[in-house]
Amino acid sequence: MSIRSLSAATDEELVAAIREGDRLALGELYNRYYKKVFNKCFSFTKKQEEAFDLAQEALMKAFDNIHSFKGESSFSTWLYTITHRHCLATLKKNGRFQFHSLEANSYRDDDQPDGTPAAEETSDRAEQELIMYSLINALPDKERHLLKLKYLQGESVESLQTQLNISGSAVKMRLKRSREKLNMLYALALTYGLEQVLGRIELFTAG
Repeated sequence: MSIRSLSAATDEELVAAIREGDRLALGELYNRYYKKVFNKCFSFTKKQEEAFDLAQEALMKAFDNIHSFKGESSFSTWLYTITHRHCLATLKKNGRFQFHSLEANSYRDDDQPDGTPAAEETSDRAEQELIMYSLINALPDKERHLLKLKYLQGESVESLQTQLNISGSAVKMRLKRSREKLNMLYALALTYGLEQVLGRIELFTAG
């Protein structure tokens, strides 16, 4: 599918192209739904960093199981149900399933989208982790250091505030901007390939 026709393609046409190995279609579908999936995840966690991780995981789960989408429901319904179930399963696993979302009972048995993957993880996301780690390592020093402290070493905002000698609001703003840049690079890597993005990383990380 040509770049020119991507934005005009329906979700179902993009899914068909993805099944044929079209990475451009995969990137287009990722970009089309990332913000909506992130907002859905944020409605569960109320924390941007957790919503970021959940959104990435839900999208990868959907793409890993794209073969199970049969078109009996809209792609968006199928994707949002995967996202909803993934958020619930993660919160329950982490011992934080302490509320009942209005959406939790919004699907009747006969409304379930076709082929929705089970809540537990069934696919290996080693490739996803490799892409993310490679992109983090390619970021400018300050952003790379910040993201590694936060996500690889598990430092809290309070700890980062002390280590970096900046305010808590400044830490959160830097994290937000770094995550947004990482997400943009990740979408590009899905579209054009990791090597292509890393080869031109300076074009996307300037400033």
